[in-house]
Amino acid sequence: MSMSVEEWVKAVFDRPVTEPAWYFDIDVPDIEVLPQDEARLYAETFERAGELLAPFTPQQLNQGLNYLSSNSCSDHMFALLDRTVDVELRLRALRSFVPLFRDLMAKVCSPHLGHLDEPGANPVNLACYMWWDVLPFPDIDRWQTDVAFKDAGLDVMRQILAVPHDAVRESALHGLGHWHMYYPREVNEIVRTFLRSKRKLRPELRDYAEAAAQGSVQ
Repeated sequence: MSMSVEEWVKAVFDRPVTEPAWYFDIDVPDIEVLPQDEARLYAETFERAGELLAPFTPQQLNQGLNYLSSNSCSDHMFALLDRTVDVELRLRALRSFVPLFRDLMAKVCSPHLGHLDEPGANPVNLACYMWWDVLPFPDIDRWQTDVAFKDAGLDVMRQILAVPHDAVRESALHGLGHWHMYYPREVNEIVRTFLRSKRKLRPELRDYAEAAAQGSVQ
């Protein structure tokens, strides 16, 4: 069924915070949307993330973002890989990750680093840190003929890496580190350029960037 972005946001984020999360309850119906609409809704939600997602608690944001990003929680993100969906719409949805991190994550997350499991982090930090880890891509076999999607993904991480927030930068480095196995030259170049331009980084973040440049992140 077709949904407005407001209906989609309410359905995903306006939920009671439970453990386990609502989407693991077999009695709660999944949100059913066609792939073309899913890609559109990702784009419209994340392009306006600073506005649309601001009303929700950190706990609601963390659970909702996990639902949208991880294929262990839902299949919605596969719309971005679905070749029946217009490629320009899929690319728009992928590029909308930039305002998600710039306008929401950087405003809500605390500066704690996830790979060090630093105590006291905002709940949204978990979704931020694990974003690129739980996405159902890169799928190199599927992307061999989809260079535009690969290039856009790398560029999105490059732009997120430029956001002046430690947790946000760590997320981009986490993703780049995982993409290194497929695109080692491109990843190394992005990270090295970042390191040359940022002389005053936390030593722990600089070390993590060095690890990402070599594909040695977890």
